[in-house]
Amino acid sequence: MPVDPEQTQVRMVPGGDGVIYSVRSDGSLLWYRHRDWLNGTFDWANNGNGVAIDDGGWNEFRTVLAAADGQLFGLRGDGTLRWFRHTADKATGQGTWHPRSGSVIGAGFDRYPRVFGGWNGVLYAIDPDGRLFWYRYLAGDGSDGAGAWANGGAGARISDGNWKPIIGYAADPQGVIYGVQRGAVLLWWRYLTGDGTNGPGAWANNGKAVQIGTGWQREQTREWFSNDNGSFYAVFVDRDAPAKNNRDHELYWFRLTNWLDPTAGARWVDDNGRRVGTGWTLERSAALQGYPSTRSVRQGARISFPVSTNFPHYTATVRRMTGPGLDGPVVWGPRTLTGRFQFLRSGYRATGCGWEPDFALDVPTDWRSGFYNATLTGPGELRHHIPFAVRPAEPTAPLAFLLPLLTHNAYDHWGGHNQYSWDEGPWTRQLTLLRPSALVHVDPPGRIDDHYFSDLLLVRWLERHGIAYDCYQDADLHTSGDWLDAYRAVLLGSHPEYWTETMRARVLDFMARGGRVVCVGGNSFYERVNLTEDGTAVIHRARDGARSLFREEGLPEYQVLGTWWDGYTYMTFAPYRVVSDHPFLAGTGLRVGDLFGADGHNMGASGWETDAAPDNQPGVRVIAEGTQGDGGADMVLADRGAGGWAFTVSSLTYAGVLDTDAAASKILLNAVTAAVTR
Repeated sequence: MPVDPEQTQVRMVPGGDGVIYSVRSDGSLLWYRHRDWLNGTFDWANNGNGVAIDDGGWNEFRTVLAAADGQLFGLRGDGTLRWFRHTADKATGQGTWHPRSGSVIGAGFDRYPRVFGGWNGVLYAIDPDGRLFWYRYLAGDGSDGAGAWANGGAGARISDGNWKPIIGYAADPQGVIYGVQRGAVLLWWRYLTGDGTNGPGAWANNGKAVQIGTGWQREQTREWFSNDNGSFYAVFVDRDAPAKNNRDHELYWFRLTNWLDPTAGARWVDDNGRRVGTGWTLERSAALQGYPSTRSVRQGARISFPVSTNFPHYTATVRRMTGPGLDGPVVWGPRTLTGRFQFLRSGYRATGCGWEPDFALDVPTDWRSGFYNATLTGPGELRHHIPFAVRPAEPTAPLAFLLPLLTHNAYDHWGGHNQYSWDEGPWTRQLTLLRPSALVHVDPPGRIDDHYFSDLLLVRWLERHGIAYDCYQDADLHTSGDWLDAYRAVLLGSHPEYWTETMRARVLDFMARGGRVVCVGGNSFYERVNLTEDGTAVIHRARDGARSLFREEGLPEYQVLGTWWDGYTYMTFAPYRVVSDHPFLAGTGLRVGDLFGADGHNMGASGWETDAAPDNQPGVRVIAEGTQGDGGADMVLADRGAGGWAFTVSSLTYAGVLDTDAAASKILLNAVTAAVTR
């Protein structure tokens, strides 16, 4: 099967003693061994060439884990866990497979959005609520009878903490867990008892995380993992100019010498790491991926879907999303389609993948405007999601919901580079919209999320309250503002950070003519971008590489919503406190001084990134404040004259409490009801 040199792998799996398994995008499994894994020199078995130890099927797994004794665990999208064991010569990689390899040894793991580990048969699992569970496979032979699993195969909760702020995990055989927290901080824990218990002494440092590094954000690493004894490996994003189209393929080695107890301070062999390999390109979705020809299609128009896959067949299903999960009504399909592999064209990060469409549909005029998703399903329920908006042929509802496409695209790390990757230099950054996305979580991801999943939480709230709305992508407002005055109000999602100057001006003009804006997010109207002439790519930054902040161009955020970004409370989470009485509090039972929004999917309702209201703004009223201390979200109503106004919650995490906090939900319902009432 073909393999794109830009995306040769879907995963790298540590196997101990320098062994690295490479899960190739074509489904084959390769064995490598870094012989000098303790010192970080360029010394590999077989001169660095991989040994093919299996020729297919490994790209069907949602994740693959391994132990140091040759055991491998393949987790499929349907929740089944398959066992393998490869006994190899450490010098050559040649070996044999256990006759029970491929046996199903467990099921039900699809209830965990994140599973990691593998060492000594131990699997760690994070559930949708951010709780950590422990499993251990004892048999080690592919059997699944009595005694095959510790604790009878039931997961044991081993931590009382909330692991949602952690976006990536690794583990080692001594109970060490590494996690990358939002903000690029590398953290360390150690589970000492290793038996599924969680009493006193179960965790080193009383279970408190120890910071051992910085700079580990996903925008800089394509893959990272621990390979025992404090050794780390990472494939970094290329640092050169994006226009050079360099591949992200260099493998770096690190070693934490006091990995068993870094509480007195982390000791790294080399803070910058050592390059020990090349050619390690990777993309998680490379086995099955696609994108829409447009992110926003009008009722009655045509949309197509380019797809690339190594599977001979896949199923495509289109749903109108009514919230998280796949419970929304199916409007097209499911259809079984013939798969084909498509190579990426040169310059794909900036100008698009260049793939030919695999299927297309004419959107019926009776499809409701809304958030839609095309789900591609491969073997074992491996899924890839393609979100898009269906906008109305003519406005029908009083409320227009703008999905924050430009922000999603800025953070999207599919293909390696995004607005935040470290290829700093005197150049702009052009990011195509014609590519798959790495940010789409339809089901709860077990971590905080300010992108599509948060959008879906807001969609569910709208649907449950029977609020009529038309749906757009925010970039639709750049193409044309003629449709805006047909609406009484505009609703913004969790993270409306990026806007063109044209879009920003049209929102201000809309309010000046009596329109209302309700923002259920934060970090709003922060940075300017431009669209290419054909609208298929977004251009970030000035020509000298500097970020284009509206506030630095004489257009501060508070001119729109009455608040602007406040970085002092980054990655903190708290409830709000009511500071003034207001009609939007009606029916909540809240009084001045009361708290609300203590916890939800994204933790406290005031959190992650928040906006604050500068003092002495005419017509701006603060209703509630986040309780982080020196900062927090200011919930604000800003009068813009002529009956126009803006209401903002000023927080990325507010949508996450709408299902769990009745007062927070009622405040938003009051605001939206007032916004659409004239």
